[in-house]
Amino acid sequence: MIAAYGGVCTCCQESHPEFLSLDHVAGDGAEHRRAVGRNGQAQLVDLKKRGWPQEGYTVLCFNCNIAKGAKGKCPHQIEREAAA
Repeated sequence: MIAAYGGVCTCCQESHPEFLSLDHVAGDGAEHRRAVGRNGQAQLVDLKKRGWPQEGYTVLCFNCNIAKGAKGKCPHQIEREAAA
């Protein structure tokens, strides 16, 4: 999964696999879990079976993923937007 979705956090570029997680770009992870099974393994099996679809999925580190889920955006993204 990590390699299929780029191998690094698309927000902060963290590359240690232990820190990386699947991100549902549209925030529909709960819907995906309900459709295929409640655990993360079921999601990965589904994505692999579908050939690792690129649209709608990416890799984020756990910190960026949690921040995005809690606040809508990761602090890294907010900082980049403020600097632009």
